Amino acid sequence: MRKIYFLSLVLTFGFINLNVRAQIFDTAAYKPILPLYRDVIGDTTVISNKNMPQQMQFEKGQYIFPPKPKNKWEVSLNAGDLIVSGDVGAKGGLGFGLEVRKSLGYAVSIKGQVLHGTTKGQNWQANSGLANNPVLTSAHPATNYYGNGGLFFYNYKTNIDEINFQAVLTINNIGYHKVARERKVNLYAGIGGGAMIYLTKMDALDANNNRYDFVSIPLANYPDRKTTLAALKSMMDGTYETSGEGQGDQPKFFERVTKPVVTGSIGIGFHLSRKFQLAFSEKISIVNDDLLDGQRWQEHPFSDPVLTGNFDTYHYLSASLGYFIGGNKRVEPLYWQNPNDYTYDAIQTLIKKNVDDLVDTDDDGVVNRLDQEPESAPGAIVNTHGVTQDSDKDGVTDTNDKDPYSPIGAKVDGDGIPTDADKDGVPDYKDKEANTNPIGLVDVNGKTITGGGSGAGGYWWLPMIFYDLDKDYIKPEMFERMKYIATVMKMYPELKITAIGHTDIRASNKYNEDLSLRRVNNAKKHLSEVYGIDASRIVTKSTGEIDNLIKNLPDGYNEKFEGQQYYNRRVEFRIYDSKTDK
Repeated sequence: MRKIYFLSLVLTFGFINLNVRAQIFDTAAYKPILPLYRDVIGDTTVISNKNMPQQMQFEKGQYIFPPKPKNKWEVSLNAGDLIVSGDVGAKGGLGFGLEVRKSLGYAVSIKGQVLHGTTKGQNWQANSGLANNPVLTSAHPATNYYGNGGLFFYNYKTNIDEINFQAVLTINNIGYHKVARERKVNLYAGIGGGAMIYLTKMDALDANNNRYDFVSIPLANYPDRKTTLAALKSMMDGTYETSGEGQGDQPKFFERVTKPVVTGSIGIGFHLSRKFQLAFSEKISIVNDDLLDGQRWQEHPFSDPVLTGNFDTYHYLSASLGYFIGGNKRVEPLYWQNPNDYTYDAIQTLIKKNVDDLVDTDDDGVVNRLDQEPESAPGAIVNTHGVTQDSDKDGVTDTNDKDPYSPIGAKVDGDGIPTDADKDGVPDYKDKEANTNPIGLVDVNGKTITGGGSGAGGYWWLPMIFYDLDKDYIKPEMFERMKYIATVMKMYPELKITAIGHTDIRASNKYNEDLSLRRVNNAKKHLSEVYGIDASRIVTKSTGEIDNLIKNLPDGYNEKFEGQQYYNRRVEFRIYDSKTDK
């Protein structure tokens, strides 16, 4: 019943505390906690001298982690129920102790405890396996229950003194997903060891130092636990005058039985203030001893009983009040702090503070703080300052300009395309006969070619396009030349052209033959796919490296000749000649 009462108290207190916190904490009303950090990270007044070099590096951005701050010791007084778990029914008792705890980090701390307590037990069923218990046989005539009826109701009063040390893990601080000052509950578990000293005594004699007449309590008259214990209580005087097995008759304190112990504990702490903690814990002590309750013999066989199978342990269910001492008044034990408070608070503060600086109202990729034109048209092409681009300065923005790179000063139409008043395929800005109607074909300068026409063959000039070393794709700077060729072919639907691919002399003949073929095929594909020219109007040929414009260049890299090699990497275009271009 005592354990149930303590557990109910712990759960009730925790439930009330958590509900109160939930009602008063409004997560939407975010307020930065800097420089507080339950509140120490970033506060140099709580950094120890040995950690100041790291703090200085952190402040200068030379080290990404702040140093571990100072933290307080916790000193607590505790009291609670001390219970032996053994062969005799436990009644429980009172224990009290002193604890000192110090954080090693945010999750692990060390704790030392001194415990003193007294606990009792009483069996309600008689024991008959007394033959090997020297206290209850002829070795002690006054308490020779074995030779006088053979029954004894085991009972005990045990004084326990213990000192132990534990490593304690703060369980709910491992996840680090809650602001430290909003976390009022601390779950922890510990493991460790120490030493204990105990004295067990039994109530075996009445006030006149005579044995009790346990034989007179037949089970027929007292068939259950309650009535039997009541009968025993009325019979026994409760003086516990007889030392248990393994103990001296009247041992001094350090003559009592001493044993090493292994301890384990679980607990829950409640943060009352910056100085106080209320905690409830359960500690178990495992002892290599079966005589804490004065009994270690089984019932059968009656004449030569054997030892019981399990050693005794004892439990201490307690409440404690801790006080934080030492260090700066702002410091608390690290197990009540969260190192990520500083990091996440800094991030959140920057987000809240600079949210306007990160807004891009016109969605042009330039935030408002840097945008010199914060209301650009949707989809506008802008520069790094957010200003709508007009690359060729023709008054038509790049977003709407179908030819955004026409020459500066060229006259253009509403779509940004250079005008061609006489429709001869040569833009007005370069047409030297811009006001004449085309007669037959014209050259690249817009001048009429006499004798031109679809049969002009090699007399009519079309531009070449050039390639980078080992490349077969058309470079952007060649697009205007391809557009010119396509414009001519659209003006004269009956016109066929011949495209011839070339390479420089480097690499093998076989490689260059393939490269020149890929170049001319890509040029044909560009005219067909980009401008809609019927592919059958383009006859392709490839010569590899055998027909260079600039001959006798070295077969290898030489920076001096790279400019000349460039002119050999080309595709030529000319009017189709049915005699030579079959």
